[in-house]
Amino acid sequence: MLLFGLKFSLVIALGPGLLVLEPVAAEKTGREVPDRIDRLLDGLSCVPKLSASSSFAILLAEFLIKQKLRYVAPTRYERQLYYHLLHRMELIKERSDWGGVYGDILGSVFRRNMLLLPPTLKWGELQANGEYEQLAEVYPKVVNEGQLNGTLSDSCLREIVMLEPPNCKGISLGCLEMLNSDAPAYGYQRTHQVLLLYVLQYQVCAPHLSPPKVYELLARSHCDEVEREQNAIRSLGLPSSYRDLYLEQATVCGLFGFNEFVNWRNVMEIGSWLEEESIADTQHISDLALVFYVNSLLLLH
Repeated sequence: MLLFGLKFSLVIALGPGLLVLEPVAAEKTGREVPDRIDRLLDGLSCVPKLSASSSFAILLAEFLIKQKLRYVAPTRYERQLYYHLLHRMELIKERSDWGGVYGDILGSVFRRNMLLLPPTLKWGELQANGEYEQLAEVYPKVVNEGQLNGTLSDSCLREIVMLEPPNCKGISLGCLEMLNSDAPAYGYQRTHQVLLLYVLQYQVCAPHLSPPKVYELLARSHCDEVEREQNAIRSLGLPSSYRDLYLEQATVCGLFGFNEFVNWRNVMEIGSWLEEESIADTQHISDLALVFYVNSLLLLH
């Protein structure tokens, strides 16, 4: 499924995502995120033709920045930084040329008929102490379980991004049922479900389909389960084989502003992965990281 399916000195931890930084460390991390985004964009600048995954990542990152500019008056430094990043993304985006289903999706997603909503960092809205020990024991066996395959995921995404008033009823029953389903789903099956919900919530047609509160409750319900998975993965020692999935989980639920996913611990930990050659060469992780770091820049700084 495009982006998510193709496949400082002293830090004192006070709790999940809560950090106290000494002045030198705070200054260092204040530069770290913009520098990291620039390095990720450097990598995309060297690609002759963007993959569908990278194209989706660029479009989503642009959308997040433009939404922040709409609702929050930037400082002089922030304005310069945001427009610098937007300019770089615009140049990179020129090398995206897709047809078929991907062409339909990339030609519309985060471009047409979009709502802009105030970006907010949400604290303590998820069940941080959800049971995960038993899940950890069986996680390798269930991580691929779920009803959403890549074909259905792309098909539903296309239906969502093609919605246009006054025809706001253009989503199939199967896709609506999948978005509302509370059936067990894990790994990428669950993150696909969360991403589709996010894209739908920001469509102009979204209020015609359900009240805004419904989207918020669904996002909280799905991301409660995603956090349980992340806790299970951490209890397993966060093996390298789950890093791509862990980053995808942090990225998609972070889009809803949940601090359990968008926090300095994740910023620094994921950054350490990107320093490793084996990870740096994985384009899917780089695409995810671009969205994760842009969102972190906008919500944490």
